[in-house]
Order: sequence, then C-alpha cells, then structure tokens
Amino acid sequence: MSYPRVSVNGVSVRVDNEGRYNLNDFHAAAMMDGKATESQRPGVFLKSRQISRFVQALSDATKSASVKVIKGGLNQGTWAMELVVIRYAAWLKPEFEILVYNTFKDAARKGLDVMAKLNKLDHIINTETKNVSGCARTMANWGVGGRKKLLLTARERVVKEAQMYLPNIE
Repeated sequence: MSYPRVSVNGVSVRVDNEGRYNLNDFHAAAMMDGKATESQRPGVFLKSRQISRFVQALSDATKSASVKVIKGGLNQGTWAMELVVIRYAAWLKPEFEILVYNTFKDAARKGLDVMAKLNKLDHIINTETKNVSGCARTMANWGVGGRKKLLLTARERVVKEAQMYLPNIE
C-alpha cells in the first residue's frame, strides 16, 4: 500500500511502508519555522509518561507498532503513525499542530479528489464499453447470414407479392 507523502515548511517528510512518518523530519520542519528547539527532539517527546500510554493504546488499537525507532542506517530516526505525529506537533507548539493537521487533511482531501476522478473515469469506461459491445452485437447479427440476409429475403418476398398489384416495382 502507498501512503501519502507530505511536505511541511518545505521539508518533505518521509513515510515508511507501514504508514509511519518520520518525526525527525517534522522536527526539522518545525525548527525551520521557529516552532521548535533542539531540546524538543522526538526522543524527549516519547519519554513522557502520558505519550507512552497514548502510543501503547494506539498500538493496541491498531495491532501494529505506532512508533518505531531505528538507530543507524539509511532509515534511522523515529517513525510514528499520523495520530502520534499530530500529538508531537501539538507538544511542540499549537500553531505547528494546526499546520500539521491541515497538511494531513489536505493530503486526505487530495486523495479523495483523485478517487472521485478515478470513479468518474471508470463509470465512463464501463458505460462506453456497454455501448460499444451493444453495437458490436448488432453489427455481428447484421453480417453474413444474419439480420441483413433475413431482411433482404423478406423484402424479396414482399416485392414478388407487390408485383402482382404493381407490376414494375423492385
């Protein structure tokens, strides 16, 4: 499954294959806008008892790890589900929370707009496919030995019958 990528304050936030966003990218975006300090790193946020309980409750509810910390390597950092990201943004500064919330809301809205376009195209394709199939059936029935032959044979019989009453008709 593909998850929406978001950008906050010009920082493209990475997302993993399980839909968790990189909190370190959000921290960098908040720092760029003066909405966070160095001391407000994701690790400090996660040490809060209330946040630990929230993360555990979310993990239990979704039956997957809502936060994943990777130390070292290309994908190092703190990765979190959208709800944890919004909690982190609120912990940093209310204005940043609003920005992050609206960013996710806009991404969801764009996804819905794309789905609406896709549904409309699917409807047009299905409708036109039925129309073309109907025309193809009509054409197949018209051809050699089909409806055309039947109609021409009937016409010949009517012409012969009509010649008894109107001698020069064809």
